[in-house]
Amino acid sequence: MARAGKSKRNCHGGSSIAEFGPALGIILICFFFPMIDLLAMGVSYGLCMVLNHNQAHEAALLPNADATNAGGIVKKGIPDQWLDGMGRFVKLSGYPSTNVSYRNGVADASNNQDKFVTVSTTLTCNPFLPIPVPVLNVPGLNGPMTFTVTSECQLENPDYAP
Repeated sequence: MARAGKSKRNCHGGSSIAEFGPALGIILICFFFPMIDLLAMGVSYGLCMVLNHNQAHEAALLPNADATNAGGIVKKGIPDQWLDGMGRFVKLSGYPSTNVSYRNGVADASNNQDKFVTVSTTLTCNPFLPIPVPVLNVPGLNGPMTFTVTSECQLENPDYAP
C-alpha cells in the first residue's frame, strides 16, 4: 500500500517551484511596473489639467497686466499653491511653464465683441518608477514625459483684454 502512494506523487521533483521565480520576475518587469508607471502618468496628466483649469479661470478674472505678469497669481501664485498641494503627487523635472494669450470672439448685432483668454501650461513629468530598458528611451516608462495642457475661458470683463 505504501508503494502505491509513492507512484501517485508528482515526478517533477520541484521544477514548478524553480520556474516560479523567473516567471514572477518577467511578469513584474514586463507588465506590473509598466502598468504602475502608466497609471502614474495618467494621474499626473489629470493633476496638470487641474492646474491649467485653475490658471485659466483666474486669468479670465484678472486684467491683462496681472495675468501675464511672470510673478503674478496666474504664472507664479497658483503653480506654487498647486505644488504644495496636489503637485506633490507629480514627479516634476522643473517648474511649470505658463503662456497666457488673448483673442477676440465674434461680434454680435450691437457690435459687442467677446474676448477670450487662452492659458497653456507645460510640465515635464518623470516616471514613478523608471524601468531600465537598455536600448530605448520611452517617455513615461524610463524617460521624462512632457504635457502641454491648454484651456480657454471667456473674459469676465472685456476691457481687461490688451
